Amino acid sequence: MVRPFIFPQSDLQKHLIALLIMYRYMKIIGLCGSAAPKSSTKKLIEAALEAAMEKGAAVEYINIAKLNFKGCLGCNECKKDQTKFCSLNDDMSDLYAKLNEADVILLGSPIYFGDITGQSKCFVDRMYGFLGPAGSKLKKGKKAAALITQGFADETHYPIAAEHLTKGFVSCGADILPPEFFGGLHNADEVTDAQLARARAFGERLTE
Repeated sequence: MVRPFIFPQSDLQKHLIALLIMYRYMKIIGLCGSAAPKSSTKKLIEAALEAAMEKGAAVEYINIAKLNFKGCLGCNECKKDQTKFCSLNDDMSDLYAKLNEADVILLGSPIYFGDITGQSKCFVDRMYGFLGPAGSKLKKGKKAAALITQGFADETHYPIAAEHLTKGFVSCGADILPPEFFGGLHNADEVTDAQLARARAFGERLTE
């Protein structure tokens, strides 16, 4: 299987991705809010990114659950300067810039206790840094979509989770694409071929 083009991993990949952006290839970032060692969320996001890459998109996978950032302090420093995002100096600093470079953001989270993971919610709260004194700092034309995994088999059971996951992008003016839910999953080994095919189709739609 061809692996997704997940960068940066080398100087060559950094150079290639710079060329792709220069010639305006679509860039898609997949954000995973699962810290599980055998994550079904990660597996499905990578499948979606792989399919998007095969359609010509430049893609990047980031596990936000393994980044070092805290929750919003509520200090409102972000509201004082349209060119700055947050008073906190942590891994979100680089992520703000990456999100502004992307055309599409795919956000994935498993369901923990009936909602998105704590790491995912922390990320959503820090999206507040995109709101400044003159409005949204998120560049116009962004699209965002949610990918939800859950142990419960009924995939219609947690629609609110997708809304929570994309709430930050709604507030910042992005267009929200229809989400995808994958039920009956407790680890990556339980992902079925049919679910992988659905994730790939999802990834292809993100390039449209």
